[in-house]
Amino acid sequence: MAIVPNKDGQGIKANGVAGVIDPSYDMPTVVGATPPAVASAYASQLAINTATGEVFRSLVAGSTTWAETNIR
Repeated sequence: MAIVPNKDGQGIKANGVAGVIDPSYDMPTVVGATPPAVASAYASQLAINTATGEVFRSLVAGSTTWAETNIR
């Protein structure tokens, strides 16, 4: 699948995220100073805790279950 801008002016909703391009799967889309407590938009969505640098991955779309992926 190509990642290209949508120029029709309507916007798109891809992987649960509204915007003009598809979200990247390797960049965190949820950012906060605490571990994520929100429901994920899609499975394998990434979140980063800016206070500690921990990265979390959602396990199920629409769930508040996140797993820390950079365990030391």
